Amino acid sequence: MEFTVHHTCNKEGGEDKVLENYPFLSEYDPKKNMKPFLGQGYYFWDFNLEYAKVWGKNHYSNKYYVCESDIDVDHEKDGFFLDLAGNRKHLVGFIELLREFDFIHKEGTEGIDLCYIIDYLRTKCPPEVFPFEVIRAVDYKNNEKIGIKVVFNNTQNSYTILNPRIIFSFKSKENIVHLTKPSIAFKS
Repeated sequence: MEFTVHHTCNKEGGEDKVLENYPFLSEYDPKKNMKPFLGQGYYFWDFNLEYAKVWGKNHYSNKYYVCESDIDVDHEKDGFFLDLAGNRKHLVGFIELLREFDFIHKEGTEGIDLCYIIDYLRTKCPPEVFPFEVIRAVDYKNNEKIGIKVVFNNTQNSYTILNPRIIFSFKSKENIVHLTKPSIAFKS
């Protein structure tokens, strides 16, 4: 499955150094308050240059690059790609796994971070329990009015979001298959 992705990073080292080492690891270390959304990994925005810029402004003191490339994710290899943004079967399977480990209850996962859950499944369980190398999820912020909301009809409060923030996390750099050479899409 082909995706155009954006990766926000610090300008440190300049363009050549950034492109040579791209993408950069987001480390998971709760003691240092380093808790990336889906645990430790290499993160990308799924075709969302605008939000990649917001991330850079907020997390890199407005001194950042946004890199862009086309990648291929093997969605057919069993246990490789967990798509929590676009595959209902994956969502249901993940919920069942969370229930097995008693991570989920009536209120959801209140008090337990998803980054902790994924780190636990990757580091404390045998690989066959949670074999996923790539995770894709929607990023919603509590109480934030995000995206372009469009109601389905004027008699209900139901709506859809036309431009959700979707993220990818790759467990290891070796699993990122670039279809195009990464380039700098934006410089702050």
